[in-house]
Amino acid sequence: MENLAFSLWLGSGIFLMAVEFLVPGLVMVFVGLGSLTVVFGMHFGYIDGILQQFTTFFISSIIYLFTLRFLVLRFVPSVTRKGNIDEDEEVMGSIVEIIADINSGELGRVEHSGSSWQARAEGDQTILKGEQVKIIGRDNITWIVQKI
Repeated sequence: MENLAFSLWLGSGIFLMAVEFLVPGLVMVFVGLGSLTVVFGMHFGYIDGILQQFTTFFISSIIYLFTLRFLVLRFVPSVTRKGNIDEDEEVMGSIVEIIADINSGELGRVEHSGSSWQARAEGDQTILKGEQVKIIGRDNITWIVQKI
């Protein structure tokens, strides 16, 4: 029975450390180290009961997580810069062409980035097909445009 427990802890420790390559975040490797701590404790005769095994596993995993993880993250820089994901910011001010008339208070269509989009004119304007307009805003999926 003790050999089975030893093998299970050893296998789970190796598996959890290998899973770190598939699930990034630098957590699984320290949980795996907790399993290996139980293996070493069993090997040297410090741990023999199931309660001691799980207690050692949980405590050592938490200690590794809160000490070694922050230490590793401190000395191994990661890419934390995130690019701007607000597409509206890039589109605002773009000049586009009307492909379906926009009558006062109604929707028309503009061509932007090779696609056709709903558009409405700012204020009480009528804009005809073929005219150039500037995108000034967005209301859900409808671009708000104004004559140039």
